[in-house]
Amino acid sequence: MPYVKAFEAYLRSLNKSPYTVKQYTLDAKQFAEIVAMQTTIEDALQLYEETITKQYQSVNSINRKYASIRHFLIFLQLRDVIKTYAPKFLQPLNKEPALIKTLAPQQAKKALAVWVQMYDHAKNEEDTWLALRNATIVAVIAELGIKSAEVVRMEWKHFHEETQQWTVIAAKKSRKLSLSNALMKQLLFYKEETLKWLPIASEVSVVWLGLGNKKGESITVKTIERIFFTMSQQVGFKVTTTNLRYRAIQNELADLHEPTELYEQFGYARKGVFTERQQRISQQIKGE
Repeated sequence: MPYVKAFEAYLRSLNKSPYTVKQYTLDAKQFAEIVAMQTTIEDALQLYEETITKQYQSVNSINRKYASIRHFLIFLQLRDVIKTYAPKFLQPLNKEPALIKTLAPQQAKKALAVWVQMYDHAKNEEDTWLALRNATIVAVIAELGIKSAEVVRMEWKHFHEETQQWTVIAAKKSRKLSLSNALMKQLLFYKEETLKWLPIASEVSVVWLGLGNKKGESITVKTIERIFFTMSQQVGFKVTTTNLRYRAIQNELADLHEPTELYEQFGYARKGVFTERQQRISQQIKGE
């Protein structure tokens, strides 16, 4: 225990944050209490690992405590209290990949209805157009599964009405995605209403225009975040572009498409990254 107090002073001398000093000291104190009766460092570390893994379920908590004790042991080595110890001890545990939280079918349906309902109940022309714009943005993300940054880069020149496709411009390369009849109609209706409400739309290729100081300019990712924040408030659960995007991927996986095709469709640069997402989404499907 005397070394725990000395360890605390040592951490302060290194200008560690008050939180780090407090947490490392508490962990060192706990370690000292657990291993008090052990005669060798190997026996002490073995007992400590066994005790901690029984007491704590969280891999993050265990790994944080192991990190604290590694610092404590370095401190003890610097003062010749202990010699070296076997490297097999206090190794970080592998983290289980977290389940990807997609929206359940009923949640997605409820979320998609938010801006449609606002459109139906709008009191004036501005609110009507704004609700239509937001509803169309959400519909695009829900069907195509594209990212917010790809949404704000959309331009009408990338819209191919004759082939019913949209060219999505990504950071490194573009890809063509097919549009359903319903989404085609909604996009065309939005374009028609935008030309009526904002004549400047005829002079620009930008799809998603802003109001106020943003007239004639594209909205930003922050605007999309606000759209989804409003949706979350209305439905009572968190709705983000990411979990709506994952819902689109989940829908495609349910149709048994080949991952080779899907990773390019959803804009992943590497197949391996998409395969990892696919596995986590599949776990989510099994859990529903």
